[in-house]
Amino acid sequence: MLLDQKRTRRTVQVVAILTSLAFAGVIFVVLGLIFFGGGGKSAEDQVLDDATARVQEQPNNPEAYEELASAYAAKNQYPQAIDAAEQAVALQPNDLERVQTLVSLQLQAGDSAGAVNTLQEYTAKNPRDAEAFLQLGQQAEQAGRTQLALLAYQTFLRLEPDDPNVQAVRARIQQLSSGAGTGTTPAG
Repeated sequence: MLLDQKRTRRTVQVVAILTSLAFAGVIFVVLGLIFFGGGGKSAEDQVLDDATARVQEQPNNPEAYEELASAYAAKNQYPQAIDAAEQAVALQPNDLERVQTLVSLQLQAGDSAGAVNTLQEYTAKNPRDAEAFLQLGQQAEQAGRTQLALLAYQTFLRLEPDDPNVQAVRARIQQLSSGAGTGTTPAG
């Protein structure tokens, strides 16, 4: 019985020492990673690599290009993000969501003129898409292109006379027509 207690005590001591050594080893590894880096890729780089691989595997998949655009945008690489989003739009030119992604990236990159042009191209190909005309009006107004904003808003009203936004759009048209809009002069 006494022998069993000594053996148990010794076993507990050995296990405690091994556990302490293992814990210390983990701490040293974690501290090494914190202070010296893991040497691996960042999460953003890995996402970008995965998205690039997906585009190479599926070159006709617009979702793959949108994923690539998102990965570039996460790294603030807007020219590459815009190129990828343009590829997605080229694969599905009549998909407003794809166009909205491209417009959003153009705006994030500070290219409001490009965003307006993208929406103009889309509405030229999709003349019955009221939502696109509403967005074109908003972007044109923000870009200081009052005449284009007025035309886009008027087209929106013609296409969707019962939309819940009709009153707000009419108010914007009134303000822009009276010159009290964005503080810009009418220039189409």
